[in-house]
Amino acid sequence: MLNLPKIAPLRGLPTGNPVVRLLLDLFSFEALFVLFLFAGRYKADPRFAFIPIDPTILFLVASIAVGLVLIFQEKLYLPGAYALGVWTVFLVYMWIGLIWTEGRMYGREKLMLATITDTWCLIAGALIMANSRERVRRFMRLVVLFAIWLGVEALLAWARQGFQGRLLINNGDNYLGFGRVCGMGAIIACAFWATRSGLTFARIGLMALLGMFMLVLLIGGGRGPLVAGVVPMLLIAVIGWKVTRGGRVRVMKMQIPILLALVAIVGVIIYAFTSPDADLGTLSTLARFRGLLSGSELASSSDFRRTANLEAALEWIPRAPIFGHGIGSWPILVHHGDFQDHPHNFILDIMFDFGLVGLAIMIGVFWACLRNISVHRLRTDPLLLASAMLCINVLMNAMTSGDLPENRQVFVMLGLLLMRSEEDEEEEDVLDGEDDEPAGVHRPWVVDDADDELAAFRHLRPRAFDDTDAPDARV
Repeated sequence: MLNLPKIAPLRGLPTGNPVVRLLLDLFSFEALFVLFLFAGRYKADPRFAFIPIDPTILFLVASIAVGLVLIFQEKLYLPGAYALGVWTVFLVYMWIGLIWTEGRMYGREKLMLATITDTWCLIAGALIMANSRERVRRFMRLVVLFAIWLGVEALLAWARQGFQGRLLINNGDNYLGFGRVCGMGAIIACAFWATRSGLTFARIGLMALLGMFMLVLLIGGGRGPLVAGVVPMLLIAVIGWKVTRGGRVRVMKMQIPILLALVAIVGVIIYAFTSPDADLGTLSTLARFRGLLSGSELASSSDFRRTANLEAALEWIPRAPIFGHGIGSWPILVHHGDFQDHPHNFILDIMFDFGLVGLAIMIGVFWACLRNISVHRLRTDPLLLASAMLCINVLMNAMTSGDLPENRQVFVMLGLLLMRSEEDEEEEDVLDGEDDEPAGVHRPWVVDDADDELAAFRHLRPRAFDDTDAPDARV
């Protein structure tokens, strides 16, 4: 093991203090990683023009440097290593696909970006953050903090536009970009709000955040982010039902508030769709949904492009169903040009480029990350529940836009699903404490042989049981 300085919160600091905890969060590996993961949301903003290089590259390199130190300082987390091993098989297959691909410039760029960014996201989620529940908590706190910033920016832009129309913030970040981040913030707030009880300050704050994020999703104009933000919350309703041995249905307390909230949201959406008198000018997302149902927006929106992409994918995929057409071949085969373009669907993108073989390997990556999840853990571990909801969220968003490198959030959330349980982490801490104990320290509770162990037990146990160990005792 390398003799590198330990990267950890300073001992003795009152980490329960919110201000100190915020400072520790801001100067952490997770902060660097969040700035890399969401760099596209702010790098076009002129307020950050002072950064000399592309923030994506800057924080990618910085997070890799700090992350490698953390990996070398800690024991290898085997569940994450197994998932990374399956992903490595997919990487090798991607590179072999260069033999038959029609892709040129875009194909090679996509291959390099997927190899670097997607691999690093899986390492960060499965090997670094999943190895420590505190890191997962810190990551989620920082995601919420980032979403608060984007949400405030969106609300201010909405007010400047007279509470009308789709929004554009940070000099280029559109409604899909900030909508997805605010959707993640809403899911995290919802998971921890629903799994707490009582009328506490923390729960009131989570409820306020959830309301703000949902408002941003309703006014932003992004239908996909809204659906992907609401549907994962149904997971709470699904796991909240439990059938007892007596044949009765038990409803968990956390299910009731989220069901009421979902009923209210669905009610608003149904009213907006069915009432011709409803003024949806201030809620552009719902207005776009109603336009889609009426057919007035199909020919002039992204729906037309998605429909055309689906038709093209269904036409070309059967021509190379086993091995695919090769990475980056979509624009050349479909549009006869070498530029960035793709089916805007995670599964179709994999099927088109890598065929059934690539899809099977990717399913193996998912299985390696999902195999240890159980309904019991989801019911008893709010941190895992939030991670599972985030995974559903990013997967749903990946079905409507982005290619393999652009959907790197999928691999982060998959990695988080491998996080330790509380029991495993406590047991590991105990074992680490025993392993790290300096030599020569006397431990009076450790005995050398069976006789000494029995004597120690007799000394510590209650006196009432003495006679049962006597030679003439009768059972």
